[in-house]
Amino acid sequence: MNKTSKILVSIALFLFGWGAFTTSHSVQAARDPFADFLKTDCVPGAEQAGLRKNEAQKGCTCAMNSLKKKYSTTEFEGLLTSHRNGDDKATSTLRSYSETCFDKVLEEIMFE
Repeated sequence: MNKTSKILVSIALFLFGWGAFTTSHSVQAARDPFADFLKTDCVPGAEQAGLRKNEAQKGCTCAMNSLKKKYSTTEFEGLLTSHRNGDDKATSTLRSYSETCFDKVLEEIMFE
């Protein structure tokens, strides 16, 4: 095999491997709507509201754990989809779990 062929084979193998890697990560992320909610919705929203990253992470992890106790993965995936599609009831449900947790975070901030 000449040098050009080796380079082309290496590039092809890299691209195939990269495609498999990114696909597996996309599938894995799709399987955990709780982590998706934490990363995509909750933490950015809390930071936008003025909390530091660690405070946002703490409150959102608490909310995620509370939601995991109440909902199966499939149920939560439906709730999250409804929220993202503008369903006020779904948003209110997510907000109620988050508020309880963020009340604790704010108490810790105030009484440190």
